[in-house]
Amino acid sequence: MAIAGWPMRTPSEQALIDLAQLPMAGAVLVGIVEMTWARRLWLRSPVVFFGVFGPAFLALTAGIVCVAIAYGPGPRSLSGTGQLAIWLAVGFAFVYLAVDSLRRERVVRTEFLEEIDEDDADPHDRIGLDDWTTEDPETGESS
Repeated sequence: MAIAGWPMRTPSEQALIDLAQLPMAGAVLVGIVEMTWARRLWLRSPVVFFGVFGPAFLALTAGIVCVAIAYGPGPRSLSGTGQLAIWLAVGFAFVYLAVDSLRRERVVRTEFLEEIDEDDADPHDRIGLDDWTTEDPETGESS
């Protein structure tokens, strides 16, 4: 609306500008829900999961209720408070997912960076070539 040059004189134009950020918050929320579902975060540590997502869900619910009241019987100024609560909830959940993502990446990287001992000197033991070839590595004969 701002790019099109609408003057925001009517109440509907003002409401559209005021609520323009809700679809973006909804899109971020869909991404958070999808990532949470794909990673099954509630199974890894339920106490931490509900400690983070519980307050975020309450803030999201409070924000939606504030916006609904603002565009219903209540004062219009309550809409900003509701949208702030929605963004705080979405941001809090997103930060938790980002930290979890970094934690998972660090675990995956350290699995491949193991030190090689003297016992691991034989490359056939480490790579598993004995299962793939029928040739004896010491004599070179096929079995």
